[in-house]
Amino acid sequence: MALSRRHFIIGALAIAGNAQQKTGTHRLDASAWQSVGGGSWTAQDSEIAGRREMGKQGAGFLLTREEFQDFRLNLSFWISAGGSSAILIREPRRKWGPASSDGPGSGPSGGYEIAIDYHDPENPTGTIRDVQKPDVQKPDVQKPKKIAGAAEQWNELEIFCRGPELRVTIAGQKINRADQLRVQPGVIGFKIADNAPRNLLVRFQDVVVTSL
Repeated sequence: MALSRRHFIIGALAIAGNAQQKTGTHRLDASAWQSVGGGSWTAQDSEIAGRREMGKQGAGFLLTREEFQDFRLNLSFWISAGGSSAILIREPRRKWGPASSDGPGSGPSGGYEIAIDYHDPENPTGTIRDVQKPDVQKPDVQKPKKIAGAAEQWNELEIFCRGPELRVTIAGQKINRADQLRVQPGVIGFKIADNAPRNLLVRFQDVVVTSL
């Protein structure tokens, strides 16, 4: 495929040293991201698209080069029927590896995942994975109160993250909340699940982060 100045592949980028959290509002373009793992990511104008990369095993991630601790994330997403994706937050920047135990979101100090999935009734869109429940020893999930949005249509999403609190809003409906998060800076990212179908397509548009 011929790539123009407005449509190009997002490749793996070197991980720089610890970054200070930005202030204000930031519209994230292709230069703000780095790819990790088995996903194939392309960018055109204000849209980022992710697919399974043929011949590669494991999950794929697209992660910001900057770290954010307290922020509001606004975007629109679109996912193909049967697809599975997620948004990562507060994932500490480190040297990620191909093994699932070394990947983003793993480990006791890893970040959190907000699921995008309209075919898994156990972990539907808006599920907050890896939340540390106060009455259990291992991370658990916080399930949404309702299902908002749908596959194969554009859905507006807002993630509000400040201190230990996380709120998820989709299509103007507040669907989930957690207040047990670790307060730590980390990258924001998108995920293609390792069990996603080969024809998966997930799209993100107008990605804006406002530091709080």
